[in-house]
Amino acid sequence: MENMLPKDSEIAALLPEYTAEGDVTRIVLTNGTALIFRRTMRATLSALARRRCKDVTLLRRWAARYTRRRLNNPIAASADLVLVPVKTRRPRICGDNTMAHINVAAMEAEKSEEKPEPRRKGPLQKKGRPAIISLPGGVSVRALWSERTTAAHIGDARRIQADLVRDQEEAVLRRLSVHRT
Repeated sequence: MENMLPKDSEIAALLPEYTAEGDVTRIVLTNGTALIFRRTMRATLSALARRRCKDVTLLRRWAARYTRRRLNNPIAASADLVLVPVKTRRPRICGDNTMAHINVAAMEAEKSEEKPEPRRKGPLQKKGRPAIISLPGGVSVRALWSERTTAAHIGDARRIQADLVRDQEEAVLRRLSVHRT
């Protein structure tokens, strides 16, 4: 089943979705297309971590060092797949997954092109308005969290992703320096 999943670098987001078949995961790719993975979000996350011989629980526990939070920690399966959980739907029944997972590594390419929207001050600014997350490929995801909360979670995941990239670069440089001597 794991071989049906796209490459880490191709995944922009994982969205929980209700269908006639039950709870499934919509995988949004960086080119804007979407795939339906007929597994729950939990099973999808486990499959993504398992193909790199990792465990989702341990990845979340490791990320807690960065976030200093107990809940909703990012899942850093690789430098190309750092998934930040964002609440995007209300549960229909107890136990339903309400969190989408956005790949901040895919957002990095779009980050440099985005111009931040100027924040209004005064009575026109709505406190706690829901965030809309723009993904590569022109897809937008509406979060139930406020812009501030969503931005904080994405910022934490970006720091984790930057550390993973730095570790990869250092490992490559070490290997290159060993081969030169």
